Amino acid sequence: MANIKIKYALVILIITIITIVSGYLLNNKPTPAALTFTAVNSISELKHALKTAAQQQRPVLLDVYAEWCSPCIALTQQTFPAANVIPQLNKFTRIKANVTANSSADIALMQYLKVIGFPSLLFWDSQGNPLPQIKISGFINAENFSHHLQQSIIFPSSSPVSQNNAQ
Repeated sequence: MANIKIKYALVILIITIITIVSGYLLNNKPTPAALTFTAVNSISELKHALKTAAQQQRPVLLDVYAEWCSPCIALTQQTFPAANVIPQLNKFTRIKANVTANSSADIALMQYLKVIGFPSLLFWDSQGNPLPQIKISGFINAENFSHHLQQSIIFPSSSPVSQNNAQ
């Protein structure tokens, strides 16, 4: 009888250990490194960030958002950290403008950028030229955002002009 109790206790102990280890392994998946965004709070700070990015020949993504905006939160929590999006965003200088306070600087920045809704994602090419035609207004899921970031207007091909066109 004691033998059966010991075997039963050992089985329960083994199952418990397996459950704990399995839970740990399942929940301890490597997570992608968090993306950092440079905060800008004014037109002059934005211009400085854009000038720096152009000197580094990097395209720019500007996220204009408000803390109360649920699509903005979803974009930050679901789209930006997606495994298929992070490698693409790492090619950009990433800037955020938090306009929650609706201060005079916030209003001036939104007017300068022609932002009327949140979130607004604005783009500049690697030479510092704005790309208003690919602006995103509102939430976009990771898959669609990943496709959006692959547009040739952001990363023009550097293929040489054919000899026929050069003559």
